[in-house]
Amino acid sequence: MADTKVLLAGLEKYHESLNRHLADLTAEYQQLEGSWRRFSSVYQGTAADQFRANWMRTVTNFQEYITQTGKISKMLEDRIEKLRIVNRTEGVLG
Repeated sequence: MADTKVLLAGLEKYHESLNRHLADLTAEYQQLEGSWRRFSSVYQGTAADQFRANWMRTVTNFQEYITQTGKISKMLEDRIEKLRIVNRTEGVLG
């Protein structure tokens, strides 16, 4: 049988890393979005229109990635908590 304590430690470490990644990505995306808003206010013409259309697809993709990564983090958090309960129960029984 697998050592659930080792699994738990690995999942906790991965969860921490995932949350750092999500926080860093969100902060960097917000900075990029602010730069885009300032640039967009002065960027005009056909090229600007084409770029805006592509940028909107990029925004949608970033937001979807951030949302889905947040859902993965929450699911992982729930699983970690359940594994902690199993480990406590095994400790009492063992």
